[in-house]
Amino acid sequence: MISAQELDQGMVILKTIWYALAGSLVLYVITIPLLVGDGTANFPAELYGELQTTLHIAAGLTLIASWLARRQILATRTPPKPSRSRQHPAVQRYTTAMIIGLALAEVVAIYGLILFLLGKNLADLLLPVTFAAAAMATYFPQKTDLIELAKKFTRGN
Repeated sequence: MISAQELDQGMVILKTIWYALAGSLVLYVITIPLLVGDGTANFPAELYGELQTTLHIAAGLTLIASWLARRQILATRTPPKPSRSRQHPAVQRYTTAMIIGLALAEVVAIYGLILFLLGKNLADLLLPVTFAAAAMATYFPQKTDLIELAKKFTRGN
């Protein structure tokens, strides 16, 4: 079983990672439009439309992949192989799942950033960032999930 101290330390690390990555989304929405300004895009309109469609499809697939990857990592019943880390195996596994899920959600926001930089359309930035934020909110670290994962490793199931 996981001790209260290990649980609390793990949650501090997990929440710090979550807040850092979620904070980057806020920075995209606030700073990028201010830095880039309202200039006109030099990207051909029909090529931009194709890129926009491609990146929207890629964003959807990336969100699905983030959910599936996170779910698969957390569903694996065998504890991680021993390592030099002083973290409980459940914290290690949960951290891995969370980082992968959050990183893939961040990629969705980056797709929006690319579209905004090429097309100067604020909606192209806001829509993917909103979906990324929703995914990140779903992946917010939960103490109960970590405890359940630790129980799974303790039972050896």
